Amino acid sequence: MTIDSVIDFLQRHLDETDITLNQSASEESIEQFEKSTGIILPNDVKQFYRFANGFESEEDLFNIVSLEYLVDDRTGNIYLAEYLVYCDMWCLEINPANVNDYLITTLSAKEERIILTNSFAEFLTRFLKGGVFGNNGLYAWADEVNKAVNENLQ
Repeated sequence: MTIDSVIDFLQRHLDETDITLNQSASEESIEQFEKSTGIILPNDVKQFYRFANGFESEEDLFNIVSLEYLVDDRTGNIYLAEYLVYCDMWCLEINPANVNDYLITTLSAKEERIILTNSFAEFLTRFLKGGVFGNNGLYAWADEVNKAVNENLQ
C-alpha cells in the first residue's frame, strides 16, 4: 500500500472508522517545523501531513502526532504515534543522509528497540486493519517482529 492509497482509503471510508483527522498542515507549517527542528521529514510523511496534521482514534486514545508535538524536546526523538497519552510510542528514525530512508520503531516490554518498517503507509495500514490490540494490530506486529529477531539470534 502507498501513502496515496492510505489517504484515498481515509477519504472514502473515514465515517467507518473511529478516527478524527486534524486539519491539514500547510506547506508553511511543514517548512517551519523543518527549519525550527533541523529535521527534514520523508516525502511520504510530509504528504500525509499535508492531508491531515495527525489524527486521533478512540481506540485507547491512539494518535498520529501533529507537527506541533512530533519531536520530544527532552530527547530529540521523533514520536510519530502514541497511545494512551504517551503510554507507548512509535518513533520515526530518519537517516540524515537520505531523508526518505527511515525506520519506524517501538520498544518491547523489555525496552528493546524493535524495527517495524521503513514505510509510513505500511504502519498506517497495519493500524487501520488491526488497531492497536487486534490480531493484525500494532502490538501483534511488534510481537511478530520481536519473535522473529529472537529466533534468528538463537
